[in-house]
Amino acid sequence: MAHDIRSPLAALGAAAKGLSLPGDQRTLIDGAIGRMQGIADDLLQRYRAPGVAVKAKLNTCALAGLIDQVLAEKRLQHKDKTGIKIEFSADAGGLKATVDAKELQRIISNLINNAIEAFPGAGTVAVSLAGAGGMILVEIKDDGKGIPPEILAKLGKKGETHGKAGGTGLGLHHARVSVESWGGSLKIESEPGLGTGVTITLPIAAKPAAGPQAALLDDDPLVHMNWRLAAKAAGAVLNSYKTPQEFAAAAETLPRDIPLYIDSELGNDLKGEDIAKDLHGKGFTDITMATGHGPDKFTHLPWLKVTGKEPPWA
Repeated sequence: MAHDIRSPLAALGAAAKGLSLPGDQRTLIDGAIGRMQGIADDLLQRYRAPGVAVKAKLNTCALAGLIDQVLAEKRLQHKDKTGIKIEFSADAGGLKATVDAKELQRIISNLINNAIEAFPGAGTVAVSLAGAGGMILVEIKDDGKGIPPEILAKLGKKGETHGKAGGTGLGLHHARVSVESWGGSLKIESEPGLGTGVTITLPIAAKPAAGPQAALLDDDPLVHMNWRLAAKAAGAVLNSYKTPQEFAAAAETLPRDIPLYIDSELGNDLKGEDIAKDLHGKGFTDITMATGHGPDKFTHLPWLKVTGKEPPWA
């Protein structure tokens, strides 16, 4: 089944690349193809290793974009159903959580389908994203017919379903297990005649610790480009300056123990070692000449380190 799905998906993706489409439509198509590809890959992995838990692909993701993509698909999918509305509100667009992105999108897609399929006619599904107390709340609420209390207590357990002809109950159970594996929870609340709400609670992703810092003074643009790329790859923070004037203006704000890398030849007969000597006098403790000259040129400055022009990060 997975192989059969992947072949037409590949054809669809190739055909879409040749179409002239508005940006939002192309994003919608590419996202839908990617999600279907993920589902097919998951099926194939489960088939090849039955009974073995499929390892989640966890990444720290901004949730607003993930949810918005699903809702665009859902609006298109249900556009011909009279009176069906799908709304989205986000109190803070920058909220991030560590989740399996495609799995979370599948869960939200299924929850919206559940709501719409249970509507007796017209109805509204309202999706919201908010942060509270170090947690992220994703709520999917509808104004449908609601769920009786005796059934509500069983939902989320394997095999329990409500309001869907032919439903297996696997969707809600799988959603709850997945969300809990990400350190969160899934709660369902409902009142007959008033509607149903599903709340997914996830921990806000911790901000990554700042990488190593360094400051560079060099008049060569190619050196700056090389160091910026290396810093980005290493997760480092690089403060770079092309002239002694730029550096002097920023020096007062730099910590005195930050590693400083200074070129010896700065143009206009300016010498990096002279600037290094001044900085040493101001209390900077980690100064290196990043130069093509050998160490013997700087022996009169015993506190000064000497290295080549290569960035210090692996």
